[in-house]
Amino acid sequence: LSKRQDRPNAALWLIKNYSQLSDGQIAKLVGSTKKTISLIKSNNYWNSSNLSPKDPVVSNLCSQVDIQNAADKAERKIARQKKEVEKKLLATIDL
Repeated sequence: LSKRQDRPNAALWLIKNYSQLSDGQIAKLVGSTKKTISLIKSNNYWNSSNLSPKDPVVSNLCSQVDIQNAADKAERKIARQKKEVEKKLLATIDL
C-alpha cells in the first residue's frame, strides 16, 4: 500500500483542521518535509489542484493521540508567546 500520495492530502487536512500546528509538527505527523508543507500552505505545491483533504488517521499515517498531543503542544506554545508579549507590553508601560 503506497502512502506517498496520501501524505500531501493528509498534510492539507491537518492545515485546514489544526491551523495552530507548525510546519515541522505537520511534517513529523505525516512523514513529509517542512518544505512540502509550506508549499502546500502557500498553494505552490506542484499537484495543488489535485489535492483533497484526507484524515491522516484514516490513511494510517499517525494516530489521533499523536495529533492531539501536537495540537496541545502548539496551544501551549501560543499561550507562552502571548504571555511574553503581554509581559513586554507591561514593561514598556511601567517605564
